[in-house]
Order: sequence, then structure tokens, then C-alpha cells
Amino acid sequence: MLKTRQGTVLRVLVNQYINSAMPVASEDIARKELFKASPATIRNEMAALEERGYITRPHISAGAIPSDKGYRFYIESMDQMADPPIPIQRRLRRLFREGYRDQESLIKIAAEELSQLVANLAIVTFPQVNSSKLKYVKLVYLQDFLVMLVVVIQETRLRQHILPIEVPVSQDELTEIANRLSDELSGLSYGEIEARNTNRKPLEEKVLEDTVLTLKQIEQKDSLEHRAAGLRMLFKQPEFARNGSAGQIVEILEEQTLLKNLLSEAPDQGGPAVFVGLENQYESLRQFGVILSRYGVPGETSGTIGVIGPRRMEYANAIATVGFLSSVMSEMIIHSQDRA
Repeated sequence: MLKTRQGTVLRVLVNQYINSAMPVASEDIARKELFKASPATIRNEMAALEERGYITRPHISAGAIPSDKGYRFYIESMDQMADPPIPIQRRLRRLFREGYRDQESLIKIAAEELSQLVANLAIVTFPQVNSSKLKYVKLVYLQDFLVMLVVVIQETRLRQHILPIEVPVSQDELTEIANRLSDELSGLSYGEIEARNTNRKPLEEKVLEDTVLTLKQIEQKDSLEHRAAGLRMLFKQPEFARNGSAGQIVEILEEQTLLKNLLSEAPDQGGPAVFVGLENQYESLRQFGVILSRYGVPGETSGTIGVIGPRRMEYANAIATVGFLSSVMSEMIIHSQDRA
């Protein structure tokens, strides 16, 4: 535990460093109205903070910057996170309400708005389901020996591909087959569909096999589909503009396994999780601060929303924004399922 004045000095120092990206001197802190102590007294407190590992000095004669331990104290000593200002809340809710058409639009809006509000990189994954269940299938005549199969799952996402057939079939016959299969199999997972050993005509059997394969591919997909926005803003941060280390983020976005592992660290419940510097288990992220949160319906359909920025991130704003967007996106997912 820090003494009261040491904690105050540290919070002021972190705030000033977040705003300026420049080492903070004792004279800078002493100018704050809340301090009655002299620069010499503040220097003593800063020396104690340095000795205990809360701050570091780039050079002996320079001001100080927070360490990962200092950021952790700062984050944990924040008052309970408030939601973003009411005008921002209303604007975001309106954007989602007016722009929501499907999951693609939901993810796009969330990533773009989050990156703008926190001035850093935002990553939002598509919601994943524990068990993809069929909503309906459609068959569309293309040519005498080609049909388009459209598989729609209950999460309002669809997959479509070309299905070669051996005997020409009219559109009316295709519609009849699709309606019959949809009525019989709607709401079932691929395992439940496979368990139905019903004798079927060759074309129905082929449609069924491709539908099951599509559902399996959705569940077994190795890479997490996501949208990222704000990479340019991250590159413009002073610490990354100087040394180019933000280029590591490009590698993370391109390395699907690493990205999947990173996003899986979002807590299943509760508010956003924050990882600062060395708290990140991946070496390529140790120059950064990371905020992750889940959205969706726990145990059913969920995705991850997160921010990657410098360790000097404006944590209060970023945590509040991630938390609020997570709750709004959860509402949208629940609403879309109710409509389905």
C-alpha cells in the first residue's frame, strides 16, 4: 500500500504522462493546485515511488514515467467506471439502431466507433456460437446442372456455395425440397441432423450432406473472424511514431493463432480486463496496453471487443467505452435472436 500523498503523486504523474507522453518532473506535479507541498517534498515522494518500482526515470536527471506497476496502481485506484457521456451513449445507440442489418454491420459499426472514441486500435470479433443451428436452407436454380445452396444459421449468418447436380431440376422443385428440409431440420445442430437416418432422394441427400458440412465448418473454423479499425491512429502515437514498434501489431493481426489466443483472454463475465506491458503474456504486446471484454449471451453466443494502445493509454475513457459498447452489442445480439 502507498501512503496517501504518494498515491496522489503517482496518480497525477500518470495523468500528466498520459496527456503529454513526456517524463514528468516534480516541479510539474507541484504546480497542481491540489498540492501544498514543495517540489523538494514531492521529489522525496517520487524517490520512494521509484525505489518501490512504481515509476522509472529514462535518465538520471530527467523526469519520471510510470512503470507497469504504476499503471496497475492507477487503474485499480480509479473510481468505479462511469459510462461515456450521455450524448455519446445516445449517438452510439442511434447508430446501432439505424445501421444494424446483420452481424457484419454490427461489427463494422462497433470497430469504427470504438477506434474513434479511444484514438487507438479497436478489434471486434464476430459472435461465435457453442453449437451452430440451422435456421433454413434455400436452393436457387442457376443452370440445368448447377444450383446455389444457401445455408442460414440461427445467428442470422449465411453461407452459400455452388452445388453441382446430375439431373436438371426446376426452381419450383428446388423450392419444394428446400422448404421441406427447412421445416424438418430448423433449430437442429449438425450432429442432430446427422442422427436422423431418413431415406431421402439423391438430391435431398446431397443438399443435406453439404448443409451438415457447412455447419461443421462454421463451428470448427480455426481463425476468428474480426474487424479492426484505427491502426493509423495507433501508428501516430508518439512512442510508436519514433521507434516503429506498432508494426508488431500488424503481425499480430495477420497471425491468426496468436490473435485467437489473445482474444480468448477476455473474461467470460464481469467488466473489461486490462493488461499493461509485461502483464501481456505475448512478447510482441509488451509495449502495449490491452483492454478486452466479452459481449453476447454467455454460454450461447459471444464475441470479443477490445482496444490495443500504448501503455500510456487513457484508461478511464477506454475502459468505460469498451464496457458500454459491450453491453449495447449484447442487447443487439439478444434482440436479433428474439426476432429470429
